[in-house]
Amino acid sequence: MDKLTKITAHLESNSLYTSSEIHRIIFPLAKKIISLKKPNKTIIIGIQGGQGTGKTTLVQILKTILTKMNYSVHSFSIDNFYKNAKQRKQIAQRNHSNPFYQIARGMPGTHRVKELQETLNKIKGGKPFQIPLFDKSLNQGYGDVLKKTIRVRERPDFILFEGWCVGIPSTTSSELQKVCARNKIPLSKIDPTLKSHQTVLHNIKKYQPLWKYLDYIIMLKPDSSILHRQWRWKQEQELIKKKGKGMRQAHIAHFVNIYLPFTYLCYEKIKPNIKIIINKNHKMYQIKEPYVFS
Repeated sequence: MDKLTKITAHLESNSLYTSSEIHRIIFPLAKKIISLKKPNKTIIIGIQGGQGTGKTTLVQILKTILTKMNYSVHSFSIDNFYKNAKQRKQIAQRNHSNPFYQIARGMPGTHRVKELQETLNKIKGGKPFQIPLFDKSLNQGYGDVLKKTIRVRERPDFILFEGWCVGIPSTTSSELQKVCARNKIPLSKIDPTLKSHQTVLHNIKKYQPLWKYLDYIIMLKPDSSILHRQWRWKQEQELIKKKGKGMRQAHIAHFVNIYLPFTYLCYEKIKPNIKIIINKNHKMYQIKEPYVFS
């Protein structure tokens, strides 16, 4: 039995994943990631998935496996690069009639894209870099940037970079409307004038230079769009239990609905190297590699 097999077997009794998920999904995924390693290179793995799909949990187990395999690994979310509360409130005020910018955070345009690109560039160049920290529980769930950062001086073997919009492509209003129609997402209810989403599409263009740094993309996709709301509320309950503060259930429902048009844009238009399908019980049951283009 090789080292990777031993490590994944040991995780069966110390993991949120089932034995089937570990053997059918996690083990082959970890094996594939390890095969990407090159001397004196940092491999950046992008992990994309909608609200509550389990991106953070997947990052945690992959980080554990890779670390036990003696690789140097760091992870962060695109959430780490949110603009501060004051800046996001100014964005909301400037877009006061735009529902996509009346939520606390998350939409393209609410991240420090330039700082994120500089960080990814340093990572690829083997230079020291810093990972900023963001606390979602502050300001009644509005969240804010912390002064503390994580400093990394040595070149990592792997970076696990997750987020719901990691890899999001640039597209047209017409194409987004088609995506929503195919997936029964009521865009006209969310955006009655069909103009507000165009601001988001404009901001998405600024993110495109980021994706050239990704060496590999993993997508987590649920069977149904309604699962995003259920899973995201469960996440918020855990945050409230831990921090004593967070968003209310009604806010979560609205929060998730606002994301759906662009989440499904990601699902339809990103070309991941691996797509993992998740059922209503939050279990990963199918892995597709290479991704079959539709």
